[in-house]
Order: sequence, then C-alpha cells, then structure tokens
Amino acid sequence: MVIKFQEKQFELISKIKTTGSGAIELYVACDAFLREGPRYTVACVNDMELARKLVPVTTKNNINYTFKDFYASFNADGKYYVIFSHASGNTLQQVIESGNCNLEERLLLLKNIFAQIFLLNMPECFVYEALRKDSIVVDDALGIRFNYFFTEVDYYWKVQEKDFINRLSGLVQELFAKELEQKSSRELMKYARDLEEGRFAYLWDCYVAYDNLYELVLSKSERQELKPGRFWWRAWEWMKKIFPTVRTVLAAALILSAAAYLLFTLPNPVLSDNGITFRQIGTLNVQEQVK
Repeated sequence: MVIKFQEKQFELISKIKTTGSGAIELYVACDAFLREGPRYTVACVNDMELARKLVPVTTKNNINYTFKDFYASFNADGKYYVIFSHASGNTLQQVIESGNCNLEERLLLLKNIFAQIFLLNMPECFVYEALRKDSIVVDDALGIRFNYFFTEVDYYWKVQEKDFINRLSGLVQELFAKELEQKSSRELMKYARDLEEGRFAYLWDCYVAYDNLYELVLSKSERQELKPGRFWWRAWEWMKKIFPTVRTVLAAALILSAAAYLLFTLPNPVLSDNGITFRQIGTLNVQEQVK
C-alpha cells in the first residue's frame, strides 16, 4: 500500500500494531522511490475526533522546528496520517535484559537519553512516550533514538512533569538495579531516592542533578572504588528501614506493660480478704453499720 503526500509517496512495509482503542494503526514505511533509505513510523488515525485533538502536537506549524523526529502530517482518504522517523535496533528493555552493559556504559546510556530528549525539544506527550523502555532504541555506540507508537494516546492531554519523573525513576531503578541493591554508590542511591520521593519539580532538574553526579560516579567506577556496602553500613540501612515498625512494636509493648503493672499492683477489693474501707465518697460520709 502506498500513501501519497504532495510529491512524497510512502510505501507501507509492515504493521506494528493497533492502538488508541483501535483508532490508530501503526506501520513501518519507506520512501516509495528510495526503498533502501530511512524508515518511517506511519500512524493512520481513523477517528477524526481524535485527529482533531492530535493536530496541536502533530503539525509543523505548532511543533518546534528542532523536533526532527517528526516528519509530516496530512489528511488523505478520510484519514489523518502522522509520520515520524522510525528507529531500528535493540530497545533499552532488551539491553537491560541482556545484562551485557557495565556500569560505565549504563551511566552513559542515561546521560544520552537525557541529552536526546532535550535536544529534540519534543512536545510533552511524546516525552512521556519516549521514556518507555520499548520506545528507546540503543545503537552500537550507545547512541539513543526514539520510536513514537502512540501507546498511551488517551493520556496525552493529562501528562504532567511528575509523570516524566515517575517514569524516569523506573528507568533508574532498572538501569542501576545491581548498584542500588548492593548499595555500592551512595550518589546513585540518593539520586534514585530523590526521584522516588518526588524531590525534583521538573525533568530538567533531574537532568542537572544527574549531570552533577555522572562524572563522580564514573570516576569512582574507573578507580574501582564502588564496592558493596560493608556489613555495618548494610545493617544501619536495614535498621533505618525497620525503625518505624520497631517503634510501633515498642510503643505497644510499653502500653501493655503499663496495663499489666497496674492490673497486678493496684489493690482489688473483690480479690482481697481485707478489702478496702471507704470513709467518704465525694461529699457523702459513709458510716460503718454495727451489727
């Protein structure tokens, strides 16, 4: 199938998937006149109401010219077509699962992901898409490219900075899972914790913070100074994690101990042979009845 747009013609090579509750069909395409040239992702939007919502983020008049991954958009045959560049190769998910990247390479990977996002200056909804493990494509030189598959198109108009940071937090947890588990880098541990606890307001802040720690962690790694935390360090970290639980248990034990003490030390008239004589209750004088 060939799609014509002005002097361009795109030949659909294969279908990627259907998304947007069936409203968008995604294809890999090439230039019909240059079959060995670059590949494109073609989104065929069948729902015109959805198409109208996509226009502000998928037309050259509305998108920053530096967003070079976006190629064209047009109406044809009652459908709305959006064309992006298509990246082929291993996804970040495949790279992580292979386990073949050392720490230095993984540090560079995240740095390149940040750099490419800000270099492209893409709309916010596509930043959210780009931070998916299966949307990030890694080349042999650890360069980064993105695919745009409209995976969560229904959420496009709700995307906020916190969504970027939450997704970035997940990437950091997976990229540096070994170092975080072994507690071998305090810098990475703090960075991961700050992301998880929402201490950054913007994605740019996350980039600046990472850029500051990148050289330090890289240098320590090259000098082989990153080692699993010692026993006392791990024990202290473990104690900090369980402290809230221990505090609750101790408080409950203290209350129970106090109750038991009162129960067994205060005199009980019912159980005592001698009992207790009350001479006055409030303003009422009690007199003992003589038999």
